[in-house]
Amino acid sequence: MSWRSLDDMKHITQGVDVVNPEYKHPQLVIVNDAFVLPNTLATQFVSLFMKGKLFSGKNPTQPRPSDEDEQALFCQPYREWAPAPYNNPRIRVDNALSRTISIIGGMGDLLSIVMTTSTECDRDLHHMKTRVLHGLPPMSLTRWRQKGLHELANFERACEHLSQVVDAFEYINLPQTQDRMRKAANGVWDTCSDFERALNAYRSERGRDSISVTAMWEEFLVDYLTTVAERAHAWTLARLDELREVQWERLQGTVSMPIQTLMPMQLEILDKVHDLTELTNKVDTRIMLTLPGFRLQTLTAAIPRIRDNWEGYQGGTPMTAFPYNMRFRSKVYALRCKWLTNQAMVLYTMRKGADVRQRGHPVRSEETSRLQAHAYVTARRELRGPSQAISGDEPWICEVKNMMNLGNRSLRTWGFVGYRICYEHSDEEWKTFLEKFKSDVTAWGDGVHGAGDVKPLCKVRWLDGREHGIPEGDVEAAKRHYQEYSKSPAMAMFLPTGPDSVFLAADKASIESYLHPIQDNAGPVIPVGDLGSFILAVGSADSERRRRGSGREEGEEVAEEADGFNGILRVLGSVLFDDLWASLFRHAFRLSDLARMADIHPRQVYVGPTVPMERDSWRKSGTWSLTVLKSFEKWQKQ
Repeated sequence: MSWRSLDDMKHITQGVDVVNPEYKHPQLVIVNDAFVLPNTLATQFVSLFMKGKLFSGKNPTQPRPSDEDEQALFCQPYREWAPAPYNNPRIRVDNALSRTISIIGGMGDLLSIVMTTSTECDRDLHHMKTRVLHGLPPMSLTRWRQKGLHELANFERACEHLSQVVDAFEYINLPQTQDRMRKAANGVWDTCSDFERALNAYRSERGRDSISVTAMWEEFLVDYLTTVAERAHAWTLARLDELREVQWERLQGTVSMPIQTLMPMQLEILDKVHDLTELTNKVDTRIMLTLPGFRLQTLTAAIPRIRDNWEGYQGGTPMTAFPYNMRFRSKVYALRCKWLTNQAMVLYTMRKGADVRQRGHPVRSEETSRLQAHAYVTARRELRGPSQAISGDEPWICEVKNMMNLGNRSLRTWGFVGYRICYEHSDEEWKTFLEKFKSDVTAWGDGVHGAGDVKPLCKVRWLDGREHGIPEGDVEAAKRHYQEYSKSPAMAMFLPTGPDSVFLAADKASIESYLHPIQDNAGPVIPVGDLGSFILAVGSADSERRRRGSGREEGEEVAEEADGFNGILRVLGSVLFDDLWASLFRHAFRLSDLARMADIHPRQVYVGPTVPMERDSWRKSGTWSLTVLKSFEKWQKQ
């Protein structure tokens, strides 16, 4: 344990049931979170059934239908194909897909949802949880660098971002959340079991061998949960290792004292190393998605190794099993890491002999810290299994490739349609805007596996509103035009964000943000990376009608209208593709969800995931700006 108080360590997560840091923002939004598994899992499983790939992009190992007449049966009503007695369900149009969608959507568990009090969470926690469950990284590496989170000056802010990932997984692993996830997964297993009996009866009539649809679901589910957890774990661990290397380099630059004591600077460095060690413990023990109580009859190796009795454990034996309780798991893991560190120190001292540096020497401090980090590597291997390099494309990149391969790839592009709706700038200024905009929005791809294959096909197709009768600044007219344009032959080979596609609009403010950008040097008042140029993202007219007609949760439409969301969102240019487009394409968020994230930004811009330290700076800057504005208005009246 550190000698510092919790107040000195507010940037390190204390858990989702502890307000950390103590942050009460007047615009804090609590959102509904009744359903845990993404609704898109149903269609992804159907894709697997019909010759698709697993969530990770790998090929499945379980047998699946190979005959053309069987591949669409999962989506077809039982009445149309199933032999007796499976062809007489209570609902005429009943099929396996509709059942799966209903179960994942929580329709079969409405009573427990109504009776459960813990189906709401903080908007920002919900945002991160939703990102990771849809296979999106917590933040792109490009954005991490742009925000300067790899730099020493932003250490605490970086730790808050990493803590937010830990908190998201702790929330997912809370008993009440796990219970809902387990009920949904087991409900789909039952649906697959029913479908399997009907399918094998169908196959038997045609002289074909039986196959296990439940085994296919088990493989899909295990692959999905493993991929989500391992990608988030690898991303977070890589950022921790980078931050730790910075501290070790600083330690190397210090000098030893004549007496065996630590200099103030060395203490400060080692405190930061301790913070990273605390975070490493939580990353290793909480960024996990185990399957206790999940129905697994074929992939039994995925059943977690739970051990309840740890009485007398001091860390001397490998941690090949773990407690179900996350907090206790963290404590047991710390004991194991401490024991391994002590053993390594003994061996190190014996090997060095008289050459061991005295306490306070920077070399000894660094070597001790490195030994501790290596102990965590050993304990991590015991707890989580052998470390495997993340291979394969990002899930959203896989999906883009799959969609592109449906047609002639050399002719297809993906991205946004953009409208120019401000005409007061000269042709030269518009050209300058386009150049700066392109440079900004295409600076993505670092650390995104598979980006090199799809980035060349990523485009913004600009339309001049004047040529289509769109009045100056009229976003509604652009919506009406896009409604028709999106269905025209011009879009036949263009991949937008989805059926409820979003387009871009360049109004006066967004064009000016590129022609005359605000210098992003307002730190520490406004953190670096939050004041860049922006563009308008606009929900199509079709998506607006669907949004007003029915929300994902009862009462959501009313809440959205009360918030005043008009379907228009300012988006930071640097997060346009690997954040906004990817999120919309994966159906992780709607534009209104992201608008809530932008509400407290000084310029109402969506900038990606944020943390309390950043939002608190925004709030203060907003308060100061309002004070200056009121003073100016008072001066004008005098």
